[in-house]
Amino acid sequence: MRLFRIIGRVLAVVAVLALALAGGGYLWLRRSLPATSGTAQVAGISAPVTITRDADGVPHIRGQSEADALFGLGYAHAQDRLWQMEFQRRIGSGRLSEVFGEATLDTDKFLRTLGVGRAAASAVEALTPATRALLEAYVAGVNAYVEGHRDALPVEFTILGVSPELWSAADVIAWQKMMAWDLGGNWTDELLRANLEAQIGPEATAQLMPGSGPSDPIILPDGGVGGQESGVGVAYTDAFAHQILATDSRLPTPDSRLLEIGRQIQESLGLGGELIGSNNWVVAGSRTTTGKPLLANDPHLGAQIPSIWYLAQITGGSIDAVGATLPGLPGVVIGHNARIAWGVTNTGPDVQDLYVEHVNARNEVEYKGQWEPLTIIPETIKVKGQDDLTLYVRVSRHGPLISDVTSGTGDPLAFRWTALDPEDNTMEAFLGIDRAQSWEEFTAALTHYHAPMQNFVFADVDGNIGYYAPGDLPIRAQGDGSRPAPGWDGSHDWTGYAPFTGLPHSYNPPAGFIATANNKVVPDSYPYLIGTAFAAPYRAARIVELIQAKPKLSPDDIAAMQADVVSLQAREILPYLLEATPAGERERQALDMLRGWDGTMDGDSAAAAVYNAYYQAIPRQLFGDELRDLFESDYTGETGYQAMVIAQTLAGQGSPWCDDVNTPAAESCADTLGLALTAGLEDMAAAQGSENIATWRWDKVHLTMFPHNPFDKVGALKPIFSRSVPNGGDGFTVDVAPVRRSELYKQYHVPSYREIIDLSDLDASRFMHTTGQSGQALSNNYSNFITRWQKVEYLPMRFSQAAVDAAGAGTLTLRP
Repeated sequence: MRLFRIIGRVLAVVAVLALALAGGGYLWLRRSLPATSGTAQVAGISAPVTITRDADGVPHIRGQSEADALFGLGYAHAQDRLWQMEFQRRIGSGRLSEVFGEATLDTDKFLRTLGVGRAAASAVEALTPATRALLEAYVAGVNAYVEGHRDALPVEFTILGVSPELWSAADVIAWQKMMAWDLGGNWTDELLRANLEAQIGPEATAQLMPGSGPSDPIILPDGGVGGQESGVGVAYTDAFAHQILATDSRLPTPDSRLLEIGRQIQESLGLGGELIGSNNWVVAGSRTTTGKPLLANDPHLGAQIPSIWYLAQITGGSIDAVGATLPGLPGVVIGHNARIAWGVTNTGPDVQDLYVEHVNARNEVEYKGQWEPLTIIPETIKVKGQDDLTLYVRVSRHGPLISDVTSGTGDPLAFRWTALDPEDNTMEAFLGIDRAQSWEEFTAALTHYHAPMQNFVFADVDGNIGYYAPGDLPIRAQGDGSRPAPGWDGSHDWTGYAPFTGLPHSYNPPAGFIATANNKVVPDSYPYLIGTAFAAPYRAARIVELIQAKPKLSPDDIAAMQADVVSLQAREILPYLLEATPAGERERQALDMLRGWDGTMDGDSAAAAVYNAYYQAIPRQLFGDELRDLFESDYTGETGYQAMVIAQTLAGQGSPWCDDVNTPAAESCADTLGLALTAGLEDMAAAQGSENIATWRWDKVHLTMFPHNPFDKVGALKPIFSRSVPNGGDGFTVDVAPVRRSELYKQYHVPSYREIIDLSDLDASRFMHTTGQSGQALSNNYSNFITRWQKVEYLPMRFSQAAVDAAGAGTLTLRP
């Protein structure tokens, strides 16, 4: 990808660094490392704020008020993650090109057209005065650090010649909306479906993009609304697809460049993209050895360094919460306070729709037989090394016309998304959760939650457990939002949102546990459509299997679950894979090895390496002949869909996908699998550097990559800023570790944060994220978590004042 190829500066940068290091500049560069002890005078607080860090750099921030505590969090975030925050806000505001020039112009044009910055400004105005004041307090903390340290900025600013502007409340909300973009986006699925249908037809497309199967685990099998099972679910059907296609001959095949821009944005975000996922579960005290609930969570996001998360405790006023924060946002996002704990996973909602519009030469758009004017919004993009570029964003009643970004000649596509609504006040929800002392207060806070729709699990010290899926869930006049729909006749408009009380929820279920892994939320009888695409069922099924395997679970059992690398997907399809027609002795040896294997993806396993070599070659053999170029451009990364299609294809044994349409013979699945086995073994032998499969190790080639933005793309700087570690697992294990097909066997998607919260002893709770607390490569806390993360080890997240003081390595006091 060309996003961050700053090649023109590389040699000069390396020379400067080399001279700086050789000439004692190492000490000069370390000036950017923050002070963690002593006193600092700042403006913007009403009383002293203390920031006590432990040896790993985890801050415990205490102020007399909520505003002062959040000021302290903003200050700590800026101390440790200022470049990361700068980079992130430039993504959300569409201002990357000011730094990186033309290489990021498509990304900026798309995000300016989408209007994340405009929506963020509107959301700030929608906040209550009290919440806005807290947001401004956080921003004041960030700015206090920036203003006081312009001569000691992180090295990225020096290399790129960038000086940070002061932060605003809109910058904060823009990043929150980019998180919502990553966690609640399915617009690329709509484009993918349209492209596939144009080439292979609706019926074959439905096979390649399946929904959940009848035996897949459901989060709330009782219906999800107080046990109700009334109403009719809306399902994607072949008949529906044909009906949409026939509605108007001008429904287009979308410009494939939009998909590519979408991928560029996901890569620059470094979050999740098509592999977005997570696990969480909560177990009642009746099923634990402690007698109180145990709550676990591990959000799956894109690997990056520094980590997307930042561990912290915030204490002030009505807030005393500890857990995972997001640099650039106030409050604890996932964690616990003195009485409740919570965790989140992605619901997989369909909250984005594309509409095909009829637009005339007068910039008018057709709606129900009338022509109405488009709203035109000028957006000026500053481009490093070039003249400013002014866009004229066109907006219909359905949203901005994102097709204008590619200057295509086809029909315009409007983009509807819940997070663009001006009344989005999700920020109120997270601060409310941090304060909540009960299920009632927790759910009251969630009423303010708009986007992204998430699976929240809950537990409290009184022994209660619960689940809620808050967020704006569209009700459509017609259709299921799975494909671009006609915008000119109003037939597929959103008519409102599902009421909060009608959203899926459960409290103290009889089963004594709730588990989610991006699987289907409710049965088809649920009265509102959540979505048509959910994760493959294997992680959810394994979690439930492990919970039910013991009458009572200990905290160590929960930790073992988070470290589990048994692949139910491998176990399901392995009997079919063993039926492959072997081409030679190496293939026979590989099949013999797999016959004695139980599907455990240990890093030191030769069988796991053989299986993954084999499996990674199957999709191209099955689908490449029908999809041709579309396989590489659009479908190769859709690993969740592929897993479900492969299982269905091999179980059916009569599927046409096994036949190669380019040959006169009718190949069987055994024939096609034999070809995949040979191709996969050749790839793996090259990667292992050995033809002897008995000596292979999965973790020799399966490396978890932690790329730095943007210097992972600059070869000379990559080893200084980026990291990697060998790993086991696969894309369907609880300890998730998927392969990126474009970089065979590499892992870029990880459990980005792990927590195990013990409601019987909050100080015994366990936490870990991926890399380290610091975003500065010269800090001892830049990558000191990686080995512990890889081994699924944990940090204690001390909560009580006594525990915090006992482990304190230094205290910085901010004085007004």
